[in-house]
Amino acid sequence: MQKHNVLLEKRACKHLEKLSEDVCDRIMEALYTLREEGFSGRLNIKKLQGLRDQYRLRIGRYGALFELRPGRTIVAYAVLPRKAAH
Repeated sequence: MQKHNVLLEKRACKHLEKLSEDVCDRIMEALYTLREEGFSGRLNIKKLQGLRDQYRLRIGRYGALFELRPGRTIVAYAVLPRKAAH
């Protein structure tokens, strides 16, 4: 049973299209883990300061920015190089 619904905004999909296939695969694997296990200790997740219900998931040199929404829904809205995703 999956814990959350994970959705990608169009902007995040465009960011993923620009990345190499292996990096894209690692990011998608991390998002799959987030969907199945929620805020697992296996993932490097931090809350973004000053923003309500918004988090950063670190995947190597990249970060996926996402927000929690009602109904156990996670919406990833950006995938950026780590320095830009803070």
